[in-house]
Amino acid sequence: MNKEPKILASLALLGFVGGAAAIAVGGVFLLFAFPSLGRPGELDYYFSQAAGGLLIILLGLVGMAAAALAWPGGRIWRALLVLGGLYALAIFAALGFYREWIACIAILAVVVVTAAALRFSRSAACILLLFAGLFGFPLAQAAITLLPYGWKAWAAPGSLLIFSGLALLFSGNFSRLPLLFGKGSRRWSYLIYALGSLALISLAIALLTHLPGPAGPGSAGHGYGGAEAGIVPGMNSTAEQADPKGCGCGGGSAADLQKISLPSSSPLPASREASSGGGNAGEMPDGQLRAKILSPGDVRTFPKGTSVLFSAGDCGKGPLDYLWQSSRDGILGRNQSFRVSSLSSGWHNITLMVSNSPGSWAQDYVEIAIAPPWVCSKVNPRPKYYPPDTPCEDIWPNAPEQCQEMEVCHPDLDWIVDEAINACANSSGDRKRCRGLYIINSFGPEARYMRGYAVFKACCSGYPECMRVCSPDLAGTCSFRDGFNENVANLSCRPEEWGVSAWHSDSNMSENSAVLGMFPTHATVNILQTGVCVDYAAAVTTMLRKAGYSRSEAFSTSSTGYDLPLVGEHPGHAYNLVLLPGDKKYHIVDTTGNGDGINLGGVPGYFRFTGCFLGMPSQIRVMDWWVGYCSKISPQSYNDAGGARTPEKDRIYGCTQ
Repeated sequence: MNKEPKILASLALLGFVGGAAAIAVGGVFLLFAFPSLGRPGELDYYFSQAAGGLLIILLGLVGMAAAALAWPGGRIWRALLVLGGLYALAIFAALGFYREWIACIAILAVVVVTAAALRFSRSAACILLLFAGLFGFPLAQAAITLLPYGWKAWAAPGSLLIFSGLALLFSGNFSRLPLLFGKGSRRWSYLIYALGSLALISLAIALLTHLPGPAGPGSAGHGYGGAEAGIVPGMNSTAEQADPKGCGCGGGSAADLQKISLPSSSPLPASREASSGGGNAGEMPDGQLRAKILSPGDVRTFPKGTSVLFSAGDCGKGPLDYLWQSSRDGILGRNQSFRVSSLSSGWHNITLMVSNSPGSWAQDYVEIAIAPPWVCSKVNPRPKYYPPDTPCEDIWPNAPEQCQEMEVCHPDLDWIVDEAINACANSSGDRKRCRGLYIINSFGPEARYMRGYAVFKACCSGYPECMRVCSPDLAGTCSFRDGFNENVANLSCRPEEWGVSAWHSDSNMSENSAVLGMFPTHATVNILQTGVCVDYAAAVTTMLRKAGYSRSEAFSTSSTGYDLPLVGEHPGHAYNLVLLPGDKKYHIVDTTGNGDGINLGGVPGYFRFTGCFLGMPSQIRVMDWWVGYCSKISPQSYNDAGGARTPEKDRIYGCTQ
C-alpha cells in the first residue's frame, strides 16, 4: 500500500509535464501570431491564431490543475484552479473586446467542463486530463494556421495528458500486473513497465508528428489547371463554340469566375452602359436584339498599319443598323463587316451599337491596342496579346533579360489571357478589372496555372527556406521535388548559374539548373508549373501586362528582408503592385505558393512556402506581419519595361491608416 502514492505521484507528474508542454506550445504560437488578435475569420478560420494560443495555454493550466489534484495529499491544485479561473476571466474579457466570440464560447466550454468534473465526479482528475488532451487536437487545428495540420503541434502535450489520464483511471489495477522476474523483483518489474510506458508515449508522439505529405503542392482542395485538368495551351472552350451565329446565345464560359466578386463601387464607364432597350451579348431572351462583336477580339494588339477586321454577329430580326466607334478615332464605320488599317497608336475602346427600329438598340464593346510595328516583331508567330508600351521585341533566349524574365511577347502564354477573357465576357463590371482579379486569383488561391512552392530551387542555391529550416546538408542539391510534375523531377543543380541563364532547354530538363532567380515565364508557367516568390511575381506581372495593364499599372517588387520568429532573417521576398481600374491606389498582391493573393483595401494575409517541420518538408504560411509588405518594401519596382520607382506608401492600400 505504501507504494500506491508513489505510483500516483509519478502519473500526476506526467500530467503536470503535459500541461507545462501545452503552455509552452501556446506561448510559441502567441510569439508567432500575436498580431492576429482581433482578426477572426480573416484567413478563413473561426478565430485568430492568437486566440488559439491563449486557449491552448488555458488547456495547459487545466491539465496542470488536474495533475495537482491527483497528487497524493497535494493542495496546490486549488491555487492552480484559482489561477486558471482568473486567466480564463482575463482572456474572456480580452477576446470579447476584440469580438472573438467563437473563442469566448470555447473558454466557456472549458470552464463548464472543469466545474462539472469537480462538482459531480470522483474521478475529476482523470476526466480533466483526458478532456484537456483530447480537446487540444481540434483546438490546435482550428487555431494554428501556420501549418495545414496544426493538430500535430499538440502531439506531445496531448499524448502526455491522455496517457496520464488513462493511467490514473486504471491505476487501481496496477497491482494485478504480472511480475516479470518473480515475487522478489517488484521494483525491477515496475521499472520495466515504466520504461515501456515512456517508449509507448514516445511512439505515439512520433506517429502523430510524422508528416507524410509531399514537399510539392500537396492537397489544397482546388481543381488545378494544366494538363491534369484537361487544359492545353491554345485549346480553350468558348461560348462561341456553342453559338454558330456568334451572338452569345450559347451561355457563359466554362472558366467562370466563381469566387471573384467585383466591388459595386467600380461601375461600368458611361460609354459602355447598356440602355433599357439593349444589353450585352447573352443577356436577353432568344429572338430579341443583341450586339455581338465577332472581330476584333477583346484585348487584341495589332501592329500599326495592320488591316483590322471589324465584324458583328447577325443578332436580331429585320434589317439592322450598325455603328462602330473608337474612343481614340471616333466613328469607324456603319457596316456589319469592314476593315480599317489607319487606327492610331494606343488603346482603343471599340463600341458597337446595333438597332432594328427607332429607340431599340443594343451594344457591345471590346478593347484593342495598336502598337509600334517593331514591338514583338522578332517573334514568330506573333502573339495575339501583348502590351503596346513594351520595349520588348523578342523572347527567350535572344531577348534582353527583362524580356526573357517577363515574356510579354510569348505566344504560348496567350491561352491564359484567352481564359481570363472568356471568364469575364459577361461581367457586369469593368472587364479589365475582372481580368486582373481572375489572373491574380488563378495564380493565387485557385492554383490554376502554378502550384506550391519550389523549395528545390532554394536547396540548390542555399537559401534559408531549405538550409536553415531544413538541413545544411541540402546545400547544392535538388531535394524536395516530390509532388511536382516530371519536368521538375528531371532538373539538374548547378548553383553557380542564376536566373534565365540557368534555363537552356524547353525539352531536355537535365540541361536546366534548378537555381533561384527568375526563369523565363513560359518555362515557369507551361513547363514547371511552380516556382518561388520571384517566379510567381514575374508570372503575374507578365500575364497582367498581356491582359491589358499598362507599364505603370503592374509591377513586381520586393521586401528588403524579413524576420521569421525562431528562424531568423530572410534576405527578402518578391510580390506585386497592381493598380486596378476604378481604384486610386495600388494593391499589394502576393500569390507565392498559392497564398492569399489579393486583399482588396489591405495587404495579403499570408503567402505559402515549403519549409521543414520536425525535419520533414511542410507547407507553411508566412503571415503578413512578418513580411513587412509596407515597412520593408523596396524603393524599386520593375516589369518588362525595366525598373521604376516604387509608388509612395500613401498610394498603396494597407500601407497607411
